[in-house]
Amino acid sequence: MSLPKTKRNAHPGFGPDIPAAFHSLEEARNCLDYQWNLCARSDLDFRYRNHLMEGTETQEHRDAFDVNRVHFQAVYNTWMTVFQKFLERNVATMNSKSLQGAMVLKMQGQLAAMYQELDTFQLLHDETGWDEVIPRFDNLVDLVAAIIDSQKATDEKLLHKPIFQLDQSTISPLFTVGYKCRDPILRRKAISMLYSAPRQEGVWDSILTARACERIMNLEEEGLGEVKYAADIPDWRRISDIEVSFDLQARRGEIKMSRRRCRHSNVRQPITEVFEW
Repeated sequence: MSLPKTKRNAHPGFGPDIPAAFHSLEEARNCLDYQWNLCARSDLDFRYRNHLMEGTETQEHRDAFDVNRVHFQAVYNTWMTVFQKFLERNVATMNSKSLQGAMVLKMQGQLAAMYQELDTFQLLHDETGWDEVIPRFDNLVDLVAAIIDSQKATDEKLLHKPIFQLDQSTISPLFTVGYKCRDPILRRKAISMLYSAPRQEGVWDSILTARACERIMNLEEEGLGEVKYAADIPDWRRISDIEVSFDLQARRGEIKMSRRRCRHSNVRQPITEVFEW
């Protein structure tokens, strides 16, 4: 499978082959962008082609999907290896802006690799599968912290005012940790970082995202006593199928999600939460 040809295909790195060496951050970014989109399209094509919905998959489907997953695991590992060699050759001559871009790109590569480590079919029925990638969550939080520290060191004004940018950088990975990582320490660290480093990235606002993550965390942990480990939150308490939207003009946010009705039910019940500020 390959992506449809567009004018962007003429850009360096935007193609099915990962080169032996990257010669620029742009080439590395285009290469990762191509592989990310190819992986997403392959996943959707597989599901639509086999008419897969929750509860309809067979072992044959799972085996075929695992082959695809292992393939893209190898793809992302190759990309990470080539990108790491690029950094080792060039990091000493990069300016602060390029270094920040490199850290964001490395974080995106790790995020892509993390998703390929997950058993997608298991997650349709059991959210505890996310506990297997807690070390990945830990790495993501460390990378985001390094990016934020680098931005503040580059411009002291950022210590006292929010950042506004069009591209996604740190909010999306912190949101993923905030609602999918049930390790209480890492989860709270991610939420704290969203609060302490105010920023707007596209339509995403870090403060509002922190509030959404905090609400999800409280819903999951409510009534469980002291949560010390991810395993302390059973699957039936875990939130899934999350959609978050913000109306900045109306100062209103909405979280759509689902959760099993009770300990003994396999039916996920839709929940909608509205919050204002």
